[in-house]
Amino acid sequence: MPPVDIQADRQMDLLAAAVTTCATGRSAVKIRDFVRETGLDRRDVTPALRFLTDTGLLTSGPAGWTPTVSGVRVGQLWTANREAARTVFGEVWRDSWVYQLLIDSVHPGVALSADEIAKAMRPYRTSQLTPWVHLVDWLELARYVERDDDGHLRLSQAASTDAGAGAEKATHGKEEDDEPQTPAPDTSSPQLGLVLPLSMDQLLHLSAEDYGAVMRSLATIYDVLSRQRA
Repeated sequence: MPPVDIQADRQMDLLAAAVTTCATGRSAVKIRDFVRETGLDRRDVTPALRFLTDTGLLTSGPAGWTPTVSGVRVGQLWTANREAARTVFGEVWRDSWVYQLLIDSVHPGVALSADEIAKAMRPYRTSQLTPWVHLVDWLELARYVERDDDGHLRLSQAASTDAGAGAEKATHGKEEDDEPQTPAPDTSSPQLGLVLPLSMDQLLHLSAEDYGAVMRSLATIYDVLSRQRA
């Protein structure tokens, strides 16, 4: 989750600093480089880098942080044309868990406050709300939500289209599940199952960051298994 003490646009300055530094021939960027280039406090830089890494804009290693291909596309534009950078950011972030969670949680056309969007997106009620409210700043930066004259937020047209398509697919899938089907004889070899490595009680006590990490790991494992079975 994004840190609560630094605005989304200032965190994006960190991405731009990583792109600029690596463009000089450096293989990675260290904390001190980010502090020097952005003027941000060291204690704010570390959680911001963790979030940028978690959402696919940076990678981290023993030598430091390096922008991903998507991160380079956004970071190169950020210092020159922020509006263009926001457009590209919205494009590359559509593959992130953040976007999928948004369109699964918020209905198209409904006017909501930032707090209401945060409450809709957080995985369980015991999660701290503040980080999720700050995540809404990122949603607005990516143009996934748009603010009207009254200050309310709605899904953008593109996000609304994706949310509607997802809801239609879910409804169609439910209708198919409701239809009685005759099971076909199983002539294939046994397939691997995907078992959650946590009990429900353990899952409910995870932090929001750990919960997101678990869900992304499971999605990755499922994708790999699906390709192996294809």
